[in-house]
Amino acid sequence: MSKAIEISRFYPYSSDKIWAALTDPNALSEWLMPVEDFQPKLHQKFRFKTKPSPGFDGVVHCQIIELDAPNTIVYHWRGGGMKQPTTVRWQLKSIEDGTVVNLHHSGFIGVDGWIIKKILTFGWRKITRKKLSAYLAK
Repeated sequence: MSKAIEISRFYPYSSDKIWAALTDPNALSEWLMPVEDFQPKLHQKFRFKTKPSPGFDGVVHCQIIELDAPNTIVYHWRGGGMKQPTTVRWQLKSIEDGTVVNLHHSGFIGVDGWIIKKILTFGWRKITRKKLSAYLAK
């Protein structure tokens, strides 16, 4: 079993439009989660905030660790009871009739990591299939 979440989706939109959805704080707040202090800059620290649930205070602490505009953005992701940050990597590849977006979320450790990975796998699949698609279609 993979220790990473890997999702690849095709969107019939330009990579510039998708890059904007991934790097504009207003866009992120609309289709992913409300975000604070986000700027697409290397080493930028920011937070996603959502509704708390048991074992999760609703805050995901992040820091951009790699940035290659308009192709790749990578950030550390640590929320809830996570002892160590995980890594979220978004990669865009332009093709003739749109863009392929690859999401790779890795770094899940131990039993707690396995549980968090299961929860986030469901969330990322739904978000990339429904919420990001709907945002891009506007």
